[in-house]
Amino acid sequence: MIGQIIAIVVLGLIIAGLVAPSEALSWWRRGQLDDRTIGWPSVAEAFRRPGDEPDDEVPDDLPAEEDHYLIYLSGIGISSPDELPVIEIPMVRLLTERLGRTTVMWRIYPYSVANTALTQGRRMSRIWGALARWKFNKTRLRSLAFLINLRNAFQMFVSSDRRYGPVFNLAVAEQIAATLIRNGYVPEHHRPVTLLGWSGGAQIAAGAAWYLAALGMPVRVMSMAGIVSADPGLDRAQQIWHLHGESDVAEKLGPVFFAGRWPLFRKSSWNRALRDGRLQIVTMGGLKHGGPQGYFSAGPPLADGRTPRQATADFIVRVLVDAGLATDRGDHRESSGGDGDDRA
Repeated sequence: MIGQIIAIVVLGLIIAGLVAPSEALSWWRRGQLDDRTIGWPSVAEAFRRPGDEPDDEVPDDLPAEEDHYLIYLSGIGISSPDELPVIEIPMVRLLTERLGRTTVMWRIYPYSVANTALTQGRRMSRIWGALARWKFNKTRLRSLAFLINLRNAFQMFVSSDRRYGPVFNLAVAEQIAATLIRNGYVPEHHRPVTLLGWSGGAQIAAGAAWYLAALGMPVRVMSMAGIVSADPGLDRAQQIWHLHGESDVAEKLGPVFFAGRWPLFRKSSWNRALRDGRLQIVTMGGLKHGGPQGYFSAGPPLADGRTPRQATADFIVRVLVDAGLATDRGDHRESSGGDGDDRA
């Protein structure tokens, strides 16, 4: 019986891996066959771009332009561009409150080429919706919610793949460009943009950087405990920061999965960035990927009295301030409740 279950699981993983690139390839067939370039959308096009609300009305006034834009790309636990995983919401609020001269945005589902939620407009929407609900219910079926993470993890590997990654990353970059326009970004002013990718989101950030840099924006990548490859997109990032905790076991899978990060491959994008000083490794003490000492945790407090979440926010803010991209409003208070910032 146990052998049969293991066989079914293994077969399911193989099938999931084989069909993972299908969404990106379907997007490519729907009108992108001969064009691997990217362009800025008009304001009207930008408000038609979101996958869940394609008929958004263009407002009379766009948000005021800021000096710096920070785009948060969530980890593999997310299932919709309109709802962050609960544990990540306070962190995004903290960054929004703390960072001056910066617009913080997060309404992007980085594991969908069309920015479409798993629970809307898909053949398996009902199943994904049930799994998303079970995540927060005390039910024996709760463990099955890991399938969302598994599905998104395969999309992360699609992003890193040299065959399918360019298609996937181009599509996500177009969504990011549209999000910037909706939030007041003026392409002609070339304001700096930082892609903050958490865990699997760091790989998506690295892949999208190639195309966003082609738009003329000064793009930077911040990997927060990222499972990230030696993606060619890193070559076009002006700066790369890789933040990680010393006790983070999951983050250490990056160099295992992606051989381009091995010191042996000196000419890889990752190792070139290390040598020329564009890639900085920032150690965040004894923080872990998840659990009580995880980056998003509200406790127990660290030795210096800060919560792990506060310490994580401090590291992110300090990096951006030291780079001259943002200011620190100095507000260390944490917000609770709500669904994060309303930036599109």
